[in-house]
Amino acid sequence: MTVIIHSRKELERLLVTMNSEGWSIRKLAGHFSISRNMVRRILRKHAAARDQGHDVVRRQRKQATPRHSKLDPFIGRIRELLKDFPKITAQRVYEEITAAGYDGGISILQERLRLLRPTPKKTPVIRFETAPGLQGQMDWSPYTINFLRGGKTTINCFSYILGFSRRQYIDFTRRRDFFTLIRRHQDSFFHFNGSPRQCLYDSEKTVVLRWEAGMPVYNPSFAAFITHYQCKPVACMRGRAQTKGKIERPFQYVEHNLLGGRKFQDLDDLRNCARWWLQNRSDTHKHDTTGRPPLELFLEEEQEALITLPRCPYDASEVALRVCSIEGYLEFETNRYPVPFEHVTDILTLKATEQEIFIYSPELALIVRHERLPAGAVITLDATGIHGAQAVRYGLEPVRDQFLSMGDAAESFLRGLVQKHPKNAGFHIRAILRQKEFYHCDEIHGAILHACRYHAYDHQAVERILKIKAKPRTLESHRNERAAENLRKTLPPVYQRSLQEYSSLLGGNRHETSTSNGQHAADSKQPENSQTQYNSDDSG
Repeated sequence: MTVIIHSRKELERLLVTMNSEGWSIRKLAGHFSISRNMVRRILRKHAAARDQGHDVVRRQRKQATPRHSKLDPFIGRIRELLKDFPKITAQRVYEEITAAGYDGGISILQERLRLLRPTPKKTPVIRFETAPGLQGQMDWSPYTINFLRGGKTTINCFSYILGFSRRQYIDFTRRRDFFTLIRRHQDSFFHFNGSPRQCLYDSEKTVVLRWEAGMPVYNPSFAAFITHYQCKPVACMRGRAQTKGKIERPFQYVEHNLLGGRKFQDLDDLRNCARWWLQNRSDTHKHDTTGRPPLELFLEEEQEALITLPRCPYDASEVALRVCSIEGYLEFETNRYPVPFEHVTDILTLKATEQEIFIYSPELALIVRHERLPAGAVITLDATGIHGAQAVRYGLEPVRDQFLSMGDAAESFLRGLVQKHPKNAGFHIRAILRQKEFYHCDEIHGAILHACRYHAYDHQAVERILKIKAKPRTLESHRNERAAENLRKTLPPVYQRSLQEYSSLLGGNRHETSTSNGQHAADSKQPENSQTQYNSDDSG
């Protein structure tokens, strides 16, 4: 007769029940087609559970007999190494015990090290939630994209996320400088149609210059920008990426959902795809934490809580000073922009937005504007519309007036230069005028005067004199000097008082002080005299 058993528990029940009814172990083994030893084990286990009790959580297992290992004689040495060097590698431990006589393999050593040095548990990070419109978080992440046009290129992903609704804004850029940072901030605020009250940042130099006494020192330029939008910067402690967990984790979503499985022609194609992805994927997907689409939660509760954007945006333009070349060009980011010839060798102000280049005269009057070229393109714009058909002349006449405006000594130096170098005087004058980029005009005039004194009429002599007697400066220092001069003209004059006025004031105060002290001393003596008189009368 075939007996069908559906589970081990059912077999144990039948064996125990039938044994209590009188079935022997031999008969049970034959009936169920199992060994007699198996029947004995099941019956003994049941009897032990009835007599000694059992625990459903801790299953009773027979302790395995420990086996001898080749590592046993070296356990003490391994513990010493782990105590002195907690982060020592298995390879170094293997080298140490091999030198002491160990002839086994490294695999059993690695297994033993996992038992002797368990991995420390990470401290759990408590998630915190913020009120609508209170906090935003910002960060960068670099990616290497294999563009179909241009090959592999490293680009930076700018990400800004709102802490309550988890609505995100991203953009991709080649650069990660200060002006790119504030321009992407403006784009994110425009995307949200408002700004949060505070934002968390890393300790990157564009935001935090340094830390002093545990407090961040913010970049003044960034502080001026973020104050324009009434947003408070909050710098996270260094080495605490968990503080900005809401912005760190979405980078995985960007990498897997946006960049994964897609090919891009170039950076512009990637940026266009990112804008589509924000609208059709990021805003509409169900967030794991909130359980709702970010755009839906943003429109219902957070949009009204954001700070209203100012009527006029912050001017995020780059400003630099450049010396106009002899050919009538200003160079910026390896590209050359034409300027009218009358500004040759002048120090001009260049203002660069993301799309345009504005060039101003020394008096800050707009001279010309151009479309901004890509950085590093090494392109020279066509100057026909500005220079006209006039060819560039490399003689003396185009730069005579600019040189004579240097000072009184320039005229005598020019006469001597023409007599000494009649054919290439213009070359020497141009070389001297180029020094305006590195030295102040007064110092160049002093070097020209010194060269006239010794009849050294060439640009090498002037450059040697400048190198010895003058101190080089940057064009930014020239801008600072000009700003300081304008400030001095604007502020009212301050006249210093003579020392006699201070002496008279101090003398009057001293006289008043001595008079009051004398009066106070007289008043203090009066009670003492009265008391003395009273005592003398009483004794009499």
